[in-house]
Amino acid sequence: MTRSFYLYFKEIFRKPTKSEWEILKLVEARYDKEYTFYIFITHIIVYSLLIAPPFSEIQMRILPYLLGVSIARLILLLQFYTKNIPIQRVIYFSGFVGDGLVYVVFMLGIHSFPSLGSFYLLNSYLMSFIFPILLYSTRLDPKACILSAFYFSILHIVYIFNLPSSVSDQFSFFSKYFLILVYWGSATLGTVFVLNKRKDTTDMYNLSEERRFMLHELELAKKVQDALFPGNIKIPSLAFTYYRKSPNVIGGDFFDFVQLREGNVGVFLTDVAGHGISSAMVASIMKVLVSTIPYRFKTAPAKLMDYLDDRLAHDLNKYHASAIYLFFDFIEKKLTLGNAGHPYLILAHKGEDFQELETQGAILGFNIKIPPISEKTMPIASGDRFFIYTDGLIESTDPEGNSLGTEGLLALLNRHRQSSNIKELELRLLTELKTNYGLDSFSDDTMFLILEVEE
Repeated sequence: MTRSFYLYFKEIFRKPTKSEWEILKLVEARYDKEYTFYIFITHIIVYSLLIAPPFSEIQMRILPYLLGVSIARLILLLQFYTKNIPIQRVIYFSGFVGDGLVYVVFMLGIHSFPSLGSFYLLNSYLMSFIFPILLYSTRLDPKACILSAFYFSILHIVYIFNLPSSVSDQFSFFSKYFLILVYWGSATLGTVFVLNKRKDTTDMYNLSEERRFMLHELELAKKVQDALFPGNIKIPSLAFTYYRKSPNVIGGDFFDFVQLREGNVGVFLTDVAGHGISSAMVASIMKVLVSTIPYRFKTAPAKLMDYLDDRLAHDLNKYHASAIYLFFDFIEKKLTLGNAGHPYLILAHKGEDFQELETQGAILGFNIKIPPISEKTMPIASGDRFFIYTDGLIESTDPEGNSLGTEGLLALLNRHRQSSNIKELELRLLTELKTNYGLDSFSDDTMFLILEVEE
């Protein structure tokens, strides 16, 4: 307790650091404005003395002093907008004049009615001065409540010394001066509140700045990640369109094309476990691995997956990912694919319905090899369409909480399989997904890629 009091006392007179001072100056005007309006509105309460005993008997004598209080508060209000004098000085000047005039009113009251009852009654009124003291805690100046308590203490001492002797002699020292203890107790509470508010203000500002910085960095990271995705490239014999969305600005869903010198192409899509920056970085590393992988692996999906599994397990042992790799051989008109724990490929030969092609393979990064990644090969022809995606798509739900699922996705694709081209197919899919499944509010990274073999 003693240590806490010492720390607060030390904090009162501690000079703010440069950064703290800059932060406090940014918000100080707003707090001073609030104080100015509060004190101007609440000072109207002093006019209640006109109807309170014993002042109701001397209304005309005290009215000029109450009007003086209003003038002091009005000067403060006007000065806040003109700003000819530093507002802090005007705040203290207005308080000095206004509070002093109120104490003069109380001295008039006790001299007009010098009795034991009047003293007790006036003391109960004087208790209300804790409110202007506490009102200073709405500002950010830790000395404001202390200065106010000091000023009220001086006023009260003057008030006690000017008591009629017929009244003063009837009371003990404590009875006459205990209000000073009340004022300083209020000042202590107000000062603690101010110190806590100053700390909260600087902490919140720093957190806001850190958040702004992080958002800026995320935007830069998003631009970097966007640059890693295939742009408006033209791939001979293969048309493509894709959609991706991440609730965390950047995510771990990624795809890339591996163009080979014979005119063939590989399509790699991965979903790194987790969300946000770490997943995005791992996905970027996987892009580099796929781009620099030995050529013999680029034409053999199973070997490519085994290679990535080993690298993830040994180099990034805390991360794992599902992936699918399609190798289009346009010379021999065939497709070879390998799947490592990823949602199955969905395909539709020209004029036919979409259907899943089941494949097996363990997820990458655990190096368990069970089940082993097996390759599947099939013929391809112009007009064949292929749909690969990440699980965020099928795990989305409608307003009733029902997930889309693979069956729902197949039904959705087949409802729009007559689309004249894959871009039209994508737009129809997105329209229905946004309408029925709230695509814009998906909680997981979501990506799909539509491919079509061309002549």
